[in-house]
Amino acid sequence: MTAEPLDEIGFSIDMTVRNEWRNVDLLRTSVQNCFTAVFADVDGCHAIAMVTGELLENALKYGDWLSGDRAMFRLRVRGAKNNVVMVSVQNPLKPTDPNAAALTDTIAWINGFPKPEAAYRARMMQIVENEDSDVSMSQLGLVRVAFEGNCRLAAVVEDETVTVTAMLDLSPA
Repeated sequence: MTAEPLDEIGFSIDMTVRNEWRNVDLLRTSVQNCFTAVFADVDGCHAIAMVTGELLENALKYGDWLSGDRAMFRLRVRGAKNNVVMVSVQNPLKPTDPNAAALTDTIAWINGFPKPEAAYRARMMQIVENEDSDVSMSQLGLVRVAFEGNCRLAAVVEDETVTVTAMLDLSPA
């Protein structure tokens, strides 16, 4: 294991959290406040907090919280001076759960576009063209996270755990 150089500008949050809805807002606000205290880019801080909150909400909504001792999920937020921030949320989910396939399929679909904005527009057009569909089932969440957070998403499902990672590029446009 190598240590980071002492002059490296970076940050890391790594914690295990109880799977309670109130913790989503507590963590979203905490992440927002931590980054606002350190960085001048308020929009970037909002993006990190939004992505963190949305990934935590998805973990609570779609995780397998009924099997075994599964009362916790894990949040990791890391970044360095290159303006790239990684937000990752890990929660219990069996590989055979239909939510696992839906998650990986959705992320593969989003990543099939050159930019998250193109995926967002394509999904919005699908929703508009299928006006009879249930808006609550729009499957817009991850597409919106990728677009509004200017990030690339990835998911790994293994050992009855899913880890969803968002890589945000906070470099000036």
